[in-house]
Parts: sequence; structure tokens; C-alpha cells
Amino acid sequence: MRKYSFLFSGTWIGWFMMCVVAAIVCAFLAQWQMSRNDYLVVENDKIENNYDAPALSPAEGLPLFDDYDDTQTWQPVTLEGQYLPQDTTLVRNRPQDGRVGYEVLVPFRADDGRTVVINRGWIPTGDGANGLPGVVPQPPSGEVTATVRLRPGEDAVDRGAPEGQIASIDLEQFNERLDYPIATGGYGLLASEDPPAAERPAAPAKPEINYGPHLSYSLQWYAFAFLVFVAFGYAARQHVRNEEWDRAYSAEVERKLAQYYDAEGNYTGDVDEELIIRELQMADDMPAHLKSLYRPKKNRRTNAVTNEDEEDALLDALESQRRN
Repeated sequence: MRKYSFLFSGTWIGWFMMCVVAAIVCAFLAQWQMSRNDYLVVENDKIENNYDAPALSPAEGLPLFDDYDDTQTWQPVTLEGQYLPQDTTLVRNRPQDGRVGYEVLVPFRADDGRTVVINRGWIPTGDGANGLPGVVPQPPSGEVTATVRLRPGEDAVDRGAPEGQIASIDLEQFNERLDYPIATGGYGLLASEDPPAAERPAAPAKPEINYGPHLSYSLQWYAFAFLVFVAFGYAARQHVRNEEWDRAYSAEVERKLAQYYDAEGNYTGDVDEELIIRELQMADDMPAHLKSLYRPKKNRRTNAVTNEDEEDALLDALESQRRN
């Protein structure tokens, strides 16, 4: 293992530490992608299990609007009571089908006296230049049986809104606008109502079951964390191979150089001695992509290597190194 002792040098320890940092970053990103995948798995399970489930009765469902249970998201609930259309409020900047419009919120007072907020659907902006909605469909009057799906309230946003509008379905903020209390844990997304209104806002489509690419991205990041060390090992192996090649080539140069001296040590060759000495000096530090240029070229006619060919090969290598 002596040939790998260079791994304990400052340079290679530095490279290894960089690999460790890169692997940690890759692992962190893999975990983040996995958490996104886990979140989508949970949300998709709610849609699959709750969206088309039998509706809860008012006695079972009404408490969930105060003490919201996140596992019951999308669960249908039947409500019996009356709409309070005088307190209709619009949620602005809500996109649907590539258009921007409003969602219509109407308080609904159940027969037991509790009031919940029902999102009756989406309406587009009007044709006027002010971007305000046109006609807002009114809910049915009198006693109504409404089936809604449970949805959690939204966070407050730092945006203003004109009179009669809010920037998000922030139930606490909505409650402050009214003269009576409403449930602030969650609201209902209208599924159906009896009797039906003459006209109602557009109902949202059923949410799609979509897991996204997060799982595959997570596996890719884990693979990158592993490949960082594979690349480090490959670089170390190539370093050892290059050193072995350099030593073998240096020995070959020395052997070739010895041919031009007699027993007394006198130089007898007809190639410039400085070029041969320079060849010996550069054997250990020449880049690998230039070393092949050192190989002497064979004479095309005699298929033999001449001194002139060796000199030309050496000059080619020196010139190529100078350019690089």
C-alpha cells in the first residue's frame, strides 16, 4: 500500500474533505426530496380515502370545523341550516383553468346555532377595466341541506383587499369582520346543496393524485453522494497508474540515453545532447496526453527508427507542451 501513501498528503486530504462535504450536501438534498415525497403520499391518501367517503352527519361533522382534524381533510359533511348572504365575502386573486378570479365565501348557520364558512366556488373577474367580479351568484334562501368537504383554513398574507374582499381564507381575520362568531378551525368546500341555487359559482375539479418526481430525485441524490467517493477512488487509482507509467517511461529514456555513451562515458550520438537530457528531466512531470508524442516515429520506407525521427518526436512533444 506504499504506492497509495500520497493519500495522506495535504492536497489529497483536502480533496477527500471536499468529497465528504459534497456527499453531505447530496444526502441533505436527498432527504429533502424524500420529505416532499412523504408529504405527497399523505396528501394523496387523504384524497383517496376521504374525498368520496360517505358524508358525516351534522352532529359528527360540525365539531371538526372548530377542532380541525387534518386526517379528515376532504371528508364530506352534511350541514342543515341557512346561508347568511349579507356577509358574502370574496377571496381575490384565485386562479382556475388559467384565469384569475374570486372564490365566494358565505357564512352558513347550522340548526344547532354554530356558524361555519362555506366556499361556494369560483367566479371570474368581470369585463370591466377595474378587474372586479361581475354578478356574484346568490345562495338558495331558507332552509338548506348542504354537503361540503372539510378544508383547513389558510395562513394570512401580507396583502390588502378592497371592502368585501379578503386576500386569503384566513378564518381568524374573517371572524373579526363579523358580528357573530364562526368556526375558525376549517371551512367547507361546497359539493352540493338542496334546494339548488338558480346559479352557482364554478365548482373546483377533484384534486389529482400526483406523487411527482421527488422519490426518483431523492434516489438520484443518494447515488450522487456515493459516486463522489467512487470518483475520488478512481482519481487515486489513476494517479498511481500515471506514476507507474512515468517511472517505466523514465527508465526507458535512461536506457535509450545510455546508448549514446561509450565505456569511458563519452557522448557518441548525433542527436543534440541537451534534447535528450531535457527528455529525461521531463519524463516524470509531462502530462499524460503528451507522453504518446514522445514515442519515436518509424521511417515509412525502412520501417526503422532513425535518430532524426527521435529528435523530431521530441521536438513535437516540447512544442505541444509549450502551447498547452
